Amino acid sequence: MKHRGLLVAALVLLGVALLVGLFFATFQRRDVVEPTPASGMAQTNPLFALEQVLRDVGEPAVSLTTLDPRQAPLQPGDTVLVAADAGRIDAETAARLIAWVRQGGHLLLMPGAEARAPVFTALNLLDPRPGKFACSPLGDERGAAKLCGLRFRLQPAAAPLADAVIGDAGNGYLFARTAVGRGHVSLLASFIPLERLQLKQAEAQHFAWRLLAPNRGRGQVYLVYALDGQPFLKLLVTQGWPALLALALLLAAWMAMRGARFGPLMPAPVPHRRALLEHVQAAGEFLYRRDGGRGLHQLACQAVLERLRRRDPASARLNGEALYQRLAERGGLDAAQVAQAFQSPANAQAFRNSLFTLARLRSRP
Repeated sequence: MKHRGLLVAALVLLGVALLVGLFFATFQRRDVVEPTPASGMAQTNPLFALEQVLRDVGEPAVSLTTLDPRQAPLQPGDTVLVAADAGRIDAETAARLIAWVRQGGHLLLMPGAEARAPVFTALNLLDPRPGKFACSPLGDERGAAKLCGLRFRLQPAAAPLADAVIGDAGNGYLFARTAVGRGHVSLLASFIPLERLQLKQAEAQHFAWRLLAPNRGRGQVYLVYALDGQPFLKLLVTQGWPALLALALLLAAWMAMRGARFGPLMPAPVPHRRALLEHVQAAGEFLYRRDGGRGLHQLACQAVLERLRRRDPASARLNGEALYQRLAERGGLDAAQVAQAFQSPANAQAFRNSLFTLARLRSRP
């Protein structure tokens, strides 16, 4: 038995050794990269990748949703890239940006269909004539990154001053950079080559590097990927006053319709008309005159007895004095008074007393 146990243990150890050897013979260590959906700032900010790349190469960059001076204290040598709708830049901010550019700033804008926006009016670089949609490759290889968007045109006086362009004066430009004072303004048909996964392509990286060349290494880079609009109340007052006026008129009409109307008092009812209580009293007097009230008295007695039988089924077998005694106990009255109430009334006073007692009995639980 002892040798048999040792043999089983040896076979088990041999099997485990074979499994371990097989595992290490077939196991291969490999790093696997699993792409995950973007979340947080990477999902809401299309320039997040550009911001991280600039920081990795030593360029101070920050993403913003406003051009407020408290968050973007612009200094000569800084770069501002506005990838949002330039039409949302108000005239005051546009004037501040142009003054900063003339002192040595670099402003990048996307004209799109906003050639008459305050910032472009202040720059006086764009020709308002619309251009056509076009694409231009950013590299020589097939499948390289492309710059696509609506072409824009420059003013005849500004076109010769452009030192870097993609396009021509006849068909329009997809990119143009011109000097303004001691600074530069770059106009780009689209910032898509600088967004998210586009920067994985080498051509897009080289283009972004050349795009930021004027002030690269001189100051802060502000990447404005969205612009907050005017405060809601200010926008409502300045542009929504027609809607406010219409709502005020509707509210006034509703209040006039629902409000109390003042005027003469309603006329008094016609004298020959009777109220409901008068009709009931007249009907009772008529029935009383027909048989001296005996019919009404019988109906009142029946109502009391039917209610008693529903509430106290055992009283159905009672009659006479026993019945009156039971009613007196339930109603808290004298038995003689109850017996008198069930007697046919001899006159009007007895009729009223009987009905009063019967009404008290019927109202008891």
